[in-house]
Amino acid sequence: MPGTHRGALYEHWHEGVFTGAVADSVVTEMKPRAVPCYGPAGSVCLMHTRLLHGSAPNLSAQPRTLFICEYTAEDACPLQANHIPGKYMYEIVRGRHSGRIRCSDYQMAIPEMPKGASFFEQRAKAN
Repeated sequence: MPGTHRGALYEHWHEGVFTGAVADSVVTEMKPRAVPCYGPAGSVCLMHTRLLHGSAPNLSAQPRTLFICEYTAEDACPLQANHIPGKYMYEIVRGRHSGRIRCSDYQMAIPEMPKGASFFEQRAKAN
């Protein structure tokens, strides 16, 4: 899209509502390149934070649970405080404290602070 910043293509705000989802046009463009990732209950999927990903709706009567374990570079600075902080948040698991913050030429809208513990509550706003 001419004149559009790269980050705007993957915007997670739609009509003033933070949905946590990219635009339908992005889904349509990227779906042919999608790689299915299946596993039995209890499986783990490791991915980069910026990997475009998604899942089909939960059609079962059981809740879909999610556990997110996040590793970041020591010099990365969060955009917002974690609304459910963990005991080991910001613990350095490799290397040393640098006293520096990494910056890049990138723009994006600030994500909305979730109201609940479930990402799926946030995602439901898109429907």
